[in-house]
Amino acid sequence: MSSTATKGAMLSSPAIETQRVDVSSPSTPSTSTGQASTVTTTTETTPTSSPSFLQSLSEGGIKGWLAVLGSFLIHALVFAPTEFVFGVFVLHYQNVFQGSAASAIAFVGTTGSAVTYIAGCLSGIVADRFGYRQTAFVGTVIMAVSLVLASFSKQLWHLYLTQGVLFGVGASLAYYPAIAVPSQYFVKHRGLAIGIAVSGTGLGGFALAPLTNALINMVDIFWTLRILAITVFVVCGGASMLIAEKKVDPVQLSIHLEEEQAQQDQERTITGDIEKASVVSSSGIKTDDKNGAKKPSKPSFFKVLHVFKNPQFLSLTVAEFTASIGYLIPLYYMQTYAVHIGLSEDQGALILGLSNASSFVGRILLGVIADRISNTKTLLFCSWGCVISIMVFWTFAKSFGMLALMGTTFCLFIGAYVSLVPVAVAESFGTDTMASLIGLMYAAGGLAMWGGSPIAGHILDSTLPNLSYTPVIMTAGISMIVGALCVTSWAYFHWRATRPLKRGTRTKETSSA
Repeated sequence: MSSTATKGAMLSSPAIETQRVDVSSPSTPSTSTGQASTVTTTTETTPTSSPSFLQSLSEGGIKGWLAVLGSFLIHALVFAPTEFVFGVFVLHYQNVFQGSAASAIAFVGTTGSAVTYIAGCLSGIVADRFGYRQTAFVGTVIMAVSLVLASFSKQLWHLYLTQGVLFGVGASLAYYPAIAVPSQYFVKHRGLAIGIAVSGTGLGGFALAPLTNALINMVDIFWTLRILAITVFVVCGGASMLIAEKKVDPVQLSIHLEEEQAQQDQERTITGDIEKASVVSSSGIKTDDKNGAKKPSKPSFFKVLHVFKNPQFLSLTVAEFTASIGYLIPLYYMQTYAVHIGLSEDQGALILGLSNASSFVGRILLGVIADRISNTKTLLFCSWGCVISIMVFWTFAKSFGMLALMGTTFCLFIGAYVSLVPVAVAESFGTDTMASLIGLMYAAGGLAMWGGSPIAGHILDSTLPNLSYTPVIMTAGISMIVGALCVTSWAYFHWRATRPLKRGTRTKETSSA
């Protein structure tokens, strides 16, 4: 993406509204009479339609909150069988497939998660091209079928194909529309909207971890998979009907784009930074400065790949890759580690449930903080918080309380991190191809995730007969450290990209005073 895309995203609707009111006020002095007259005339021609359009962009309305609800419900289940409750499955799969190494069993969940993210390089583009609602429903059907097939598995490799690969494909088709849709309805409160949507994973994990464990003990692991398949189809199938893309009225869009362009021209004249370039507005519609023609674009795979030239996107992608190596390790091995230090299986499941609950809280709470303070600062705080949780708390976790502290703090920070990365993408590149960009970024993370947990399993097996989790903890911690450094690098590039715009705003305020 070009730097103009970043500027277009930063010039969000609320900012434009504030500037327009100041200029149109009769008491506001101006440095140039011609400029003041031009902008005032533009404002007076649309006194009623412009504010309503800007309000619809920033507040979301009923359709926006229904989209958030649909995204929340999909998040509650789409990662449950492969991530947030897979630690429960690992413990019971060891009894079903006796003689199988821990790394071999962990590879089932890792495969499902990795395919979910890797397939994003195509799923995101499919969603942008054919519609969020249709794509998510097809993914829901595939997820339900995969869990039913997994319930008839006789060998471990059957789970690789069903609960792993097939479920991952379906989850990918459902996930990327769900993660992208809130940003199309919300601007000012984007962090809160996405935080609520992705908090479904935390709440789903909190409820499903002990429930899954109880179901397995009550019936068996295969009937539990069938019950989970029915739940996925009913909940995610209904939720997919709610996540429709935002549609903008063409007349109001034209008015908004003209006023946005006039405002940008005025700011460039004041700062002396006049440039001829295409502008991508926060509504996701591309226009050309020369003739103002609207050009709704459908993303193509090779066109989207050009974004890797952008240092902001590259830094975030490398951060996803490195942090994903250790992302699932605490979730997969938290319950087995609890048994290792002398806790019961139920205590381990409780810690896993509490950890998922903290993820639910963190995604909403830190999303609100990001909206009020800074998404960049909050994202940095969360990335380094993950490092402390693993390198400090997990290293010294020898009791229920300390392990619970590790699990809750890690999931608090990693949950918020997951919800704030899409906000960073929207701020830097706009929302028109957001599903495609997130798909590419998470695909890189999926490749690393595919190897992270199995590598940790092999490391754990290599410590036998004197079993030790310390090398596993260090593997997860080091990957998080490298990821946090990459997030810090992104924050620097983002600051450099937005610094000219911020400086121009301050210059305008000084000249107006």
